[in-house]
Amino acid sequence: MPKTWGWRVAVIATTLVVFGNVAGIVAGPNVVTDSWIAIAQSAGLVLIVIVASRWCGLTWAEAGIGRTNLLRSSLIGAGVGLGLAAVVLLGLEAGAQLGTPITYQPLRGASISAVLTHSLVGLLLQTAIPEELAFRGLLLGLLMRKLTRLRATLVTSATFVAWHVAVQAQTLAATNFPRPWQIVPAMGLAFAGLFAGGVVFAVLRLRTRNLAAAVVAHWLFDAGLITGLFFLTRS
Repeated sequence: MPKTWGWRVAVIATTLVVFGNVAGIVAGPNVVTDSWIAIAQSAGLVLIVIVASRWCGLTWAEAGIGRTNLLRSSLIGAGVGLGLAAVVLLGLEAGAQLGTPITYQPLRGASISAVLTHSLVGLLLQTAIPEELAFRGLLLGLLMRKLTRLRATLVTSATFVAWHVAVQAQTLAATNFPRPWQIVPAMGLAFAGLFAGGVVFAVLRLRTRNLAAAVVAHWLFDAGLITGLFFLTRS
């Protein structure tokens, strides 16, 4: 391995984090609309993955891309993604029954067709595929060259959280948490959830030996959560 491995990984991770937060601020909350800015953000992320992969000589196998276990990985990912979404939604519903309902303003005036289109198409093409290529494909694949599975998973998940800082702040600002003492713990829980999600997606990709498991789990978790929040917000 070249001596520049650590430097190259650091440059790639920093580029991902900076790009993700700047693009997130420019795009703004993007829940039910598929704007040109959001499409450009996804295309830019894929471009970063392609350039970085060629720069570091990342192979398809290292990125978890291939036909091995493709169907099985996809089915496992679907089950995990939908299961996690159900758990989170049940927690939110339990909170609502206890007197702390959560509403998300961008969903209040949205139509069911717009929500479903974004959940089933937009989230797959603009979120799940590009982000999994970047984090559980590119970054995890590079880290696995030198680190153990555990360390590579933890570093990838921490970078995944850093990528979402701006997006998460905008998301919480659009909820019914108007006071700092409410936003701070909510932000902490959100970051913990993102880190845990990153770990789950990495484990899926490594255990099934195919990136498809992480892509499908990421997609259906987000889709299930957005769709469920839509109905919770309306109720």
